Amino acid sequence: MEPTTGALLLVIGAVALLLLLRAARRRRDRARNDLARTENQLRFVGQSRLRAVRPVNGEAVRVLYALEDWIGDHRPDWRLSFEVAMGAFVKTASESDDRLGRAAFSSYNSKRVDFLLVDGQGYPRLVVEYHGTGHDLSGDAEDRMAVKRLALQRAGIPLAEIPATATRTEILAAVAQALGAAPAGRPKRG
Repeated sequence: MEPTTGALLLVIGAVALLLLLRAARRRRDRARNDLARTENQLRFVGQSRLRAVRPVNGEAVRVLYALEDWIGDHRPDWRLSFEVAMGAFVKTASESDDRLGRAAFSSYNSKRVDFLLVDGQGYPRLVVEYHGTGHDLSGDAEDRMAVKRLALQRAGIPLAEIPATATRTEILAAVAQALGAAPAGRPKRG
């Protein structure tokens, strides 16, 4: 074998070995950072500094209190939740193996609503979105809202959108107006 051929084979072998080592390191790093693995989730949470914060920001709390008062005055058997994932109360009517249904669910499941009012049997009766200073932190609020609006409309759940400047009276009027437009009976079921 000529020295140049031997040297070339040695270089090719070294490069192949480096590529194999790099691929193995990437697989190991991916496994160490895979959030689907419970042990990684426990490690990340265990190594992080966490603190409790208010689940509703200071300006939105006035909407929360107005909604609680409205419930107490008009529908005492209803309940109020906040920061609820839409997938918890909106489902597709499609079969579980339906690709379109899964895509639709994935489209709205990652969205959260600010406030959800449920009736005495636990059915969603009204979603309230507060458009305050924290509404558009990522710059895509209108796009997110378009998906929320469509999903809520298709599920038969009314929506009240509250601007940051709304007074208590305007908040209560928006709730009454949204519920006045609501169909009688239960929301659409899948």
